[in-house]
Amino acid sequence: MSEKLVKTTIYYSIGEIVPRIISFLLLPILTKYLSADEYGIVSYTNSVMTFVFVIATLSLNTFVLRHYYSSKDEKSRRELIGSVFLFIFGFNCILILFQMLFFPMLIDFFNVNIPFKPYFQLAILNNFFDVISIIPLVLYRVKENAKGFLMLSLSRTLLQFLMVYILVVVYNQGLLGSYYARLVVNIPFMFIYFYMIYKNSIFRINFKLIKEALHFTLPILPGSLAFLFVSLSDRVILERYISLDQLGIFSVAITLATVLNIVIQALYKTFEPILFKEYFNENFQETNLKLYKIYLVAIFIGAFGASIFSKEFFIIATSGAFREGYKLVPLFIVSVVIAGINTYLNVLMIANKKQKMVSVVSIISAIISVVLNLIFIPFYGCYGAIIASAVSFLFSNVIFQYNTVIKKKYIITQFLLMLLVVIVPIIYDSLFDFKVLPNIAIKTFISLLFVALSFKILNIDLNFIKTKFFNKKINQI
Repeated sequence: MSEKLVKTTIYYSIGEIVPRIISFLLLPILTKYLSADEYGIVSYTNSVMTFVFVIATLSLNTFVLRHYYSSKDEKSRRELIGSVFLFIFGFNCILILFQMLFFPMLIDFFNVNIPFKPYFQLAILNNFFDVISIIPLVLYRVKENAKGFLMLSLSRTLLQFLMVYILVVVYNQGLLGSYYARLVVNIPFMFIYFYMIYKNSIFRINFKLIKEALHFTLPILPGSLAFLFVSLSDRVILERYISLDQLGIFSVAITLATVLNIVIQALYKTFEPILFKEYFNENFQETNLKLYKIYLVAIFIGAFGASIFSKEFFIIATSGAFREGYKLVPLFIVSVVIAGINTYLNVLMIANKKQKMVSVVSIISAIISVVLNLIFIPFYGCYGAIIASAVSFLFSNVIFQYNTVIKKKYIITQFLLMLLVVIVPIIYDSLFDFKVLPNIAIKTFISLLFVALSFKILNIDLNFIKTKFFNKKINQI
């Protein structure tokens, strides 16, 4: 693999990751200036809009990524970009009308405690603009314009961060300020997206091409929705059984646990093109095993760090009722780790043209998640949701492990590392109650021991990492 490809994929990863980090940095602001029930409202509307986002994009960004390079000439590529962008825009103009019409009815029907106006209304508008951004970002990726990708991705996130601070903190607009801050930034960016597509595409829809695209992506869509249902259905069901302030605390705990997704997305964005490119090469399994071990060690180290420092994070970054949320983090992070491993295995499944199996397994996992949530949440609340999530992701993991070819899968190793991620922080925090700084020092030392242990038992090839990702000359993985 060329040095250029490795570097540009890392740049793309940064463009995806830094906005997540900045969004994570908003957490101390929101938990200080919003009450627990207000944070619960934000979490609930964001969860619902995440489902809508997947439906709104129809996974067409995946089609563009997979078919851009196989297009026969530049004209075909420009037609691909223009057609998909305009179709998504038109489809979402219709979709937003349906949402405005039917969401109030659905909220009344399901007795949701959050009013449609203004919260869901503003969330729907912001989601519309988020959907419009997806193809412009893909355009930078396929053109290998890492600088442009970073500028577009980061500028919008930084401006939204600034506007949230101004409206929520300076002007004390509270919950509504967080919604309006995103909207104020999103509207002008829409015109930037249209200009980008206009300059880099044939600005019309080829319906034959769209038909081909939908034929490719629609089988993927149920699986994507099912994955989200496993990830987010707990918050939708919890809203019926716990108070909004408890939902807010649960959501903050999830936010800290899912900070691990920063690591997962970084590795996914970097490794995905490598795996697809090398899949049919003779040495693929050697490459695959080395990348898989790097992926595992990074995930478990990140998980351990988030888990063991969760109490200190909650003490420093939150106040009041939010602080008890740290107790949930080591347990919830189990689901995040399993889902992260599934992400890597999914790439191998899709590369082997098993996307239909991925969708079927994801749908079954979603059904398991809903059933278990409905069984456990009424009795165990947040802990019931954590159990349901872990079991449903584990079901998918078992199927994916069985249907993917990796020379050594390190199942027992993963289990042992997972036990350490969960048990060590719980035991430490139950036995010791030092002040924040001594705790951080001791936990840093424990974390370094975990890092050394992880590298040792996974037998990570440091020379491979250095040669393939940092040397100036990279010939082949």
